[in-house]
Formats: sequence, structure tokens, C-alpha cells
Amino acid sequence: MDKNKLWESHRLILPEMREKVIKCCGSCRFFVPVRGKEEIRYGCVVSLPVYGTLQKRTPKEMPVVEILRMAGREGLDKVMQNGDARAQACGLFRPR
Repeated sequence: MDKNKLWESHRLILPEMREKVIKCCGSCRFFVPVRGKEEIRYGCVVSLPVYGTLQKRTPKEMPVVEILRMAGREGLDKVMQNGDARAQACGLFRPR
């Protein structure tokens, strides 16, 4: 069992899923700083259609006004909901 790559801490993990399980949101390309008027917070822009489908490159820093134009208030809430850099990456994880 020691040399078995599928066995990790009492769970069976497929090799293609291993990268997604051990990664965190902070190293994902969709995790970007969102700049407001007075502060900067982090959020996940994968819920925005142009970034989630990779039609546009994710910017290094995104203004809050642009998110409001694209997705409205509900979209902004969804982006800011996933703002923890240490959280486990979701199934849409893409490395930077």
C-alpha cells in the first residue's frame, strides 16, 4: 500500500483527479483580485460565461464595475462567494 499512487490518506483517487484534489483555489487561473473603490478582494470568475468557457483570458486584476456590467449584482455575489485562497479547488480548476 505504501507505493500505491491511488491510495492517499484512506481515499482512492484516480490519477487525473489527483491534481484537482490536492490543489487549492489560490493557484487557479480563475481566482483573481477584484478591485473596488476602496479595497481589493479575491474572487472566482469561472461563473462568468466569457471566462468560464475560456473565450477571454482572465485578467491579472478585475474591476468590480466590469463584473457588474457582465453579470449584475447576483453575478458579483457569486464571484465573491468563492474568495478563499486556501479552499479546495473545484472541478473547473486550471493551473496558472
